[in-house]
Amino acid sequence: MAAGGKIDILLLRDGAGVRRYRTSVWLLRCLWLVPLGLLLLFAAAVAVAYHLRQDNLLLARHQAATSKELDAAGEKLIRLENIEKILRTRDITELETLIGSYNPDDPGWWKPRSGAGGEVSKNGGKEREPAKSERPDLAKLLTRVDAGQIGIDNLRVKVEGKKLLLDFDLSNVTPQQTNLSGRVEAALVGNDASLLPLTADKDELSFQIQHFKQMSASLPLPQKVSPRDVYALKLTVLDPAGKIIFAQTYPMKE
Repeated sequence: MAAGGKIDILLLRDGAGVRRYRTSVWLLRCLWLVPLGLLLLFAAAVAVAYHLRQDNLLLARHQAATSKELDAAGEKLIRLENIEKILRTRDITELETLIGSYNPDDPGWWKPRSGAGGEVSKNGGKEREPAKSERPDLAKLLTRVDAGQIGIDNLRVKVEGKKLLLDFDLSNVTPQQTNLSGRVEAALVGNDASLLPLTADKDELSFQIQHFKQMSASLPLPQKVSPRDVYALKLTVLDPAGKIIFAQTYPMKE
């Protein structure tokens, strides 16, 4: 059959006349191409949507990374602004605090506790509230505890270099007990009412006595702590269960 020929289609129905339709051969051949074309269009639409989604996800990741970089740059800018303000005030106390507070392990070491020269540091034109310092609990620091089991006498304290040399006599005031054991903890009380624990080497401050024992320990001082900043030495005696049976604060003399 020629491509340019005609095809007659006859429709027969009961009780009705015969209907005749004539159509081109090429039109019938093209009918099967319509579903194929629709399928191809659908596949192209799905591919375009997928690529657009991938582009959106990539842009979102880039935006998140850019936001982090901007935040980091803002932190560095605030740091530089605060340091510049402290340098401009030429306040020796603030400069010493800034230099002494340097801590590479703490990302926020540079943040001031209060505004330099009475000014409050600003972030993007907004005032930042100074950090509120907690009130020291003097009752917790200075309260004396004595359970009537142990006593401390002849206390001798001396600072040599970066260590605190500690000597005292530990006595069992309840001789009816055959043995008394536990450990002694030492801490420094600062002029600002801060409590700075001291760590003993090995078991220098552990004890097991029946009547009397002379204790001696060499305790490293905390970093950036000067003897002039220390008000007192606090000794705490604990039993094996961790219960405090004796606690006393001893002011240190220069």
